[in-house]
Amino acid sequence: FYVMFMLFLAGLALVFVDILTLRNIPRNQGLVSVISDAPVNTLFSNQEEVMPLTRSGAKCLKFNQSFDNLIASSKQVFVTMPAKAAGTSMKNFTKNCVGPFGKFDVSNIPINNPENLKHALTRNYEMPSLITAHLYTSSAFVRMVQNVPHNSLIIYMHRDETDRLISAIKQVVVTRLCGGMMTPKWAEKITQIQIQIDGLRCILSERDLIDKVIEPREGEIHNGAPDVLSCGFYDTIETNFPRIVFINHKQADKVQKVLAKYHCPELLDSEAVHENVAKDKTIEAFLKLQNGKEVPLSDWLEKKRNMLEYTLDLRAKQTCRGKTLKMQEDLLSCGDELLEITRDTSF
Repeated sequence: FYVMFMLFLAGLALVFVDILTLRNIPRNQGLVSVISDAPVNTLFSNQEEVMPLTRSGAKCLKFNQSFDNLIASSKQVFVTMPAKAAGTSMKNFTKNCVGPFGKFDVSNIPINNPENLKHALTRNYEMPSLITAHLYTSSAFVRMVQNVPHNSLIIYMHRDETDRLISAIKQVVVTRLCGGMMTPKWAEKITQIQIQIDGLRCILSERDLIDKVIEPREGEIHNGAPDVLSCGFYDTIETNFPRIVFINHKQADKVQKVLAKYHCPELLDSEAVHENVAKDKTIEAFLKLQNGKEVPLSDWLEKKRNMLEYTLDLRAKQTCRGKTLKMQEDLLSCGDELLEITRDTSF
């Protein structure tokens, strides 16, 4: 009887505590609404900022706090991207910030060429804390992830592939073929393409553009998602768990500001670096169609953009495209378009 009496008193005490708790809730707000109004994944957290997870288990970041903290805690930062994803702007910012990597003003060569990467170790006594480079293949990314210390941070500037492709075609035609910005390799190729310069008009045939430029994926057309975002790319992330953040390439200005804060504070008040090698070109590219009509390249690309990749099989070598689309969907769902990989991330 004594035990039953004590249990009865304990029950009364619990009821009394519950009543006191409910009295502290406003009359027009029930207990269920108090719980449901708590931010997702933050109900039992004491952190100042806990960012929501996406459906793939990745974490959305904010420039002004979580991303800033991530940069501050990273001993080494690598900024990578495919062609036509704010790479030239980010590389020039990096050069102004910490100087070139090795003897190269353009840091693509060490990152994508293992032999040159080894030589860069002896060309610099102090290694730069910030390195920016285009990625040509997924193997360059795999090498980086497998070898850098875990306190390093890898940033990947992402751009939708179809969008990137259209920009790359304009770059190759306007800047390289029409503007004469060519390596010896391009000087040889241009002899195979008939180009007519008429004042500020540069004219080439539709057939040459398709057969000799787009389908073989020349120049910047080549270095995109099919070459970088492969199954090997995602497998390496899963098996090595690097500190990696995907960022929409349109956020390059904000990325520069946060990087400047910790790597070159003297540039913090400077304008963001914007580089587009085709922006100052006054010449306009035209295509001569099969019927002899001439149309602006930009108009032609707008008419063909949704069929180019399919008809020319431009994604033939791409693997794990579904993972890329999941990553892109998650990235664009984040308010600041910053997406950090977590241990639970599975694209």
